[in-house]
Amino acid sequence: MNKIYGIIAIFAFAGLLIPTYAIQVEAASGLDYMLTIAENAKRYVKSNIDQMDNNNTQDWKNRQAVLEIYDKSAYEIDQLSDAIENGDVKSAREHFISAMGNLKQISQMLNQIAENKAADAALPDHSQIIKRYEMNYQKLRQISDKLGANIDFSEMESLLSLAKQNSQRGESDKTKQAIDQIALKGIQIYKTLQTINEENKIIRAQALAERYVDRINSLIVQAKTSGLLDYVEKLENTKTQLVSSNSTSQISKNIRIVITIHNDIKEINKNNLEQIEVDDIRLSQTQRITSELNQLDTRAKLLHSDAQESNKALYYVEKALAIIDNVRNNLDSPESKINANIKQIERLLEAAEKIVQEST
Repeated sequence: MNKIYGIIAIFAFAGLLIPTYAIQVEAASGLDYMLTIAENAKRYVKSNIDQMDNNNTQDWKNRQAVLEIYDKSAYEIDQLSDAIENGDVKSAREHFISAMGNLKQISQMLNQIAENKAADAALPDHSQIIKRYEMNYQKLRQISDKLGANIDFSEMESLLSLAKQNSQRGESDKTKQAIDQIALKGIQIYKTLQTINEENKIIRAQALAERYVDRINSLIVQAKTSGLLDYVEKLENTKTQLVSSNSTSQISKNIRIVITIHNDIKEINKNNLEQIEVDDIRLSQTQRITSELNQLDTRAKLLHSDAQESNKALYYVEKALAIIDNVRNNLDSPESKINANIKQIERLLEAAEKIVQEST
């Protein structure tokens, strides 16, 4: 590129010399400087032409025209040499101007080719962009399959094929147009998948909410039995909000509230039993055990529906229910044995509750 600009400068300088020194040329005894300038310019241009040929420049479309002009300049230089040899100042000047004009024209043509080549080099690598979009396409297909979205990818596949064909043919504008369409289609599919994913989340959360409505009803009965009217009101409000919730965050929030209330009621009942013992309120062994068994039975049945998705938790609950039935059928057993069974029931239910809570 610098060489081409350099030769243009030489031509411009040479053009200034001729009119300025016309009188001197006519008076000079030697005109060899004209031939020297022309020959140097010719070699310079020939070097650039050879470089174009060696580099296999893709847009070297005007090669034949350049070579024809080059031949004309070479002819004019030969005529210039003859005129100088014959001392014909006027003819020498005319051949010099003609030769330099032809070489300048070639220089401008080569300069334009170089600029086009630089512009092409600055263009984005469409093949790499297409490869990246093919990877994005594969990811979108995987997400679609995972969600069971049944998305139609045929249009995107056709656009990818078209972009690759245009790129291979060197049709940059058409390739870019296809790539832009791929990007737009990819965004549309991604947004559709996002919507489907959110809808699936809400469906799963609503199913979980329906299960917790039954649990809340059991807790309300338990709270009423224990005289915990404040908790009854809280549970009623939470149930209403849970049923009307339409987002996963709202449903999760209300489920956490239910779990907290459940733990509070359990702790209150435990404290009440301890307080009864402290106050020496003596119930008969059968009444006390029956009361405890009723509470444990309600607690176990409530937990049974929540433990359906965990075999381990379900095993603990069913084992606790079996022990409860056994104790009820053997209320005449020693108190120490019954108390040991009740403690075992509590341990089994606590273990099951922990598993269920960790899985929600």
